Parts: sequence; C-alpha cells; structure tokens
Amino acid sequence: MARSRSIRLHERLATLLPARTLWRLARETGFVVRSRKIKPPAFLWTLVFGYSFGEARTLAGLRRAYQTSTGTTLVPSAFYDRFDESLVRFMKAVVDLSLERTSEADRALVGVLGSFKEVLATDSSVVRLHALLAGDFPGCRTNHTKAALKLHAVMNVNGRGAKSFKITSERVNDGKALTAGKWLRDRLILFDLGYYRYQLFDCIRRNGGFFLSRLKSNANPTIVAVHRAWRGASVPLVGEKLQDVIARLQREEIDVEIEVEFKRRKYAGKRSCARERFRLVGLRNGETKEYHLYVTNLPADRLTAQAVAAVYRARWTVEQLFKSLKSDFALEDMPSANKNVALALVYAAVVTWITSRELRLAVRARLGAKARRVTEGRWTRLMRAWASHLLLLATSPPRHTREVARRIEAAWIAEAVDPHVKRRSLLEEVEAGIPFGRRAAQTRRGLAGKSRTANR
Repeated sequence: MARSRSIRLHERLATLLPARTLWRLARETGFVVRSRKIKPPAFLWTLVFGYSFGEARTLAGLRRAYQTSTGTTLVPSAFYDRFDESLVRFMKAVVDLSLERTSEADRALVGVLGSFKEVLATDSSVVRLHALLAGDFPGCRTNHTKAALKLHAVMNVNGRGAKSFKITSERVNDGKALTAGKWLRDRLILFDLGYYRYQLFDCIRRNGGFFLSRLKSNANPTIVAVHRAWRGASVPLVGEKLQDVIARLQREEIDVEIEVEFKRRKYAGKRSCARERFRLVGLRNGETKEYHLYVTNLPADRLTAQAVAAVYRARWTVEQLFKSLKSDFALEDMPSANKNVALALVYAAVVTWITSRELRLAVRARLGAKARRVTEGRWTRLMRAWASHLLLLATSPPRHTREVARRIEAAWIAEAVDPHVKRRSLLEEVEAGIPFGRRAAQTRRGLAGKSRTANR
C-alpha cells in the first residue's frame, strides 16, 4: 500500500535540481574550480534545508548541518570562506534554473479567471540586515533599521513556482522594480499601492496586458462615463471629480470610466503630458459605509464590478509567499554583516520555497480528491518540521535513505490534509467570484434561501 502511494522524493529532488547540473553551474559561476571537500550539490541543499538546525539560522548551524548530512569534517574557515561572490552567482543561477523549471501553471484557471492566459500577483517584502550593510543596502527607516533589502516577486496565482525574483535595496520604489513589456500580453497583473503609477498602467495597456490595483485615497480623477445606470434620483456623475461626489453616493457599487493626466517618460530630454481613460470600480462596505475603490483597464463586459473585487483577492497569494519565506523558511535570519552571506541566504530561502511547492505538488498528486485541502500554511509548517530529514535525503544515495523517505512520505500523506472538509482555498473563492468581506453575507443569503424553500 505504501509503495503504491510513494511520492518518490529522491526522484523529485533529483529532477528539480540534478547533481550534474549543479556541478555545471558551480563551474560556470566560479564557485568550484576543482573537486575538494566542498561538494556543490551538498552545499546547496545545506543552505536550502539547513535552516532547521537550531532555533535560528546561523553559519555555525549550517556548517554542522553540512557535516551531519555528508559525514565530512570541516574546519570553520573552510566552510565560511565559501561565502563569496562566486557563491552568490551560483545561488542566483540555481534560482533562475528553478524558476524556469517550475514556471508553468499548476492547473487551468476557471470561473471569473478562466478568460486570462495567466493571472499574476506582484509585491515586495523588506528583509532587515546587519547595520554594517547600510552602504550596500540603505534602509528607509535609519533610526531603527539602517540596512535592509527588498525582495520583489512576480508569481502566477495558480502556478507551481514564481515568475521572477529581484533583490534591491529598501529605498528602491516598487514601481521601478517592475518593468512592463510584451510578456504581459493577455495576462492580468495584480498589485498594491506601492506600484501605483499611471505611467505604468498605460505601459501595461499598450503592451496588451491588463492590470488591477487599489485606487489611491487622494486620487481625484474626472468621471467621463458610467457603465451602470441607477434608477430614481441618483447623483449625476459624468463630468464630476470623484472626491466631489463620492461622499454623497449611496449606491452599492460604482462602475465608471475615469480620465487621468500624467507625464510620460523623458524622451530627448523632454517629458510630454498625456491623458488616458481607465475603469474605476467601487464596492460599498455594508458596515463602514465606505467604498473599496479599484482602478483597472478590464472592460466592463469582461468582469462585473463584483468580479473585479473578487479577482483582486488573488493578490494575497504573493503575500502568502512572503509569509512562508519569513515564518517558515528563515528569510529574516541574517546572521552576518557580510553582503555575500546575506544574498546567498536570501536566494537559499527562495529555493526552499520553490522546492516546497514542488514537493507539495507531488503530495497533492497522491491524494486525489483531497488534494485541494493541502493548504499553503499547513504545508510549509510540515516542510519545516521535516527539513533536517530532507537534507539527509538530498545529500545521500537513495539506497541509504529509503526508510527515511518512506517515513517522510507516510507522515505527509497523513498530516498534509486540512481537516476542515468544506473550507475553500483562496483561489477557489476567487474563481467563484466571492469578493473580500462577502463570504459571511453570502452564507447568510444561502441559509435564508434554504429557509424560504423549506417553508414553501
């Protein structure tokens, strides 16, 4: 029985990052010149899974993890000296290779997302560093964090991995880290206010893509058309500034066309002004009576106002990514004032997350109808609990670790499934068109409908 449900952990890890490929990347990046005690595959897997050795990730703990998993004795300097620029190049090459191999979707999109080629979510997260790294990565809040970097991510909301990762200092604006291009054609990208720039919106539109963002609270565009007419003595909107009329509105939703002015990029030393039209959608909160406002270039005949609000919830998938990196994969444990150590460990955390997604996919494939109940948070906690065993598995021949693999697989099959049978995942709720804050209201309406049916 156990054999028929085997996840084939050795094969999964070997397929994602084959030892021969890791040796090639190590030579190409200069991480190794000739074979010595440090073996690139074992060194990589130590950085990927060694974060579980000790209460916090330290270089001493990583060295002990390497020695434990490989049976090799190393003096501290032999291990610590490998954290140089060549290691950073090697780790970045491994990240790029991992992204290339896991970029495809986990499954096809359905429901309100079904008409898009891909739905992408982008965001960034700040990682605090040692104060001595302020010259390389200056922080924004120097009174308590002199040095910090930003990890920027673009991910497919239903993908196996992410589309891209980029590292900058904390002071780099999010919008400048995202470059729109032809890669966005027929794709929808979701982002928060850190990326709010009309110039970026226009660039996405001109490249055949779609965007969806929250509207800035101080934005005051001109309303030029209305997508939905309201009966009765409704407040006239066409020709009005948004901030002049929004306080007087009582309607449940706003769906209008707006016009904005902005400056384009410099060309030949000059910046021209431009006017463009976008769609503004607002949903009224029943408790606070305030509107949640969104700006997009999605046409009204493609997504309703309710669907727009539901789709924006998918942006939380990238928030879950950063939560996993920080809470479960030690992204914020930066034990050194060495720039190369910090960068190598950031890339290592990214590879840990990518590997986690691949192993989660393998478990879900064995669970059949229960696969949808393997949630992100539950899975990453399982990964952390078994990380030291995975390190042994990844650095040892299969014939020596078959029993370890069997125990890991049995534990995962038993523990990975969320016991709440009817709980929907975030993506399932988005595809069903359930906006944020509407789940309870929808449940109440459903119960009321059943009650009316029973009374007939």
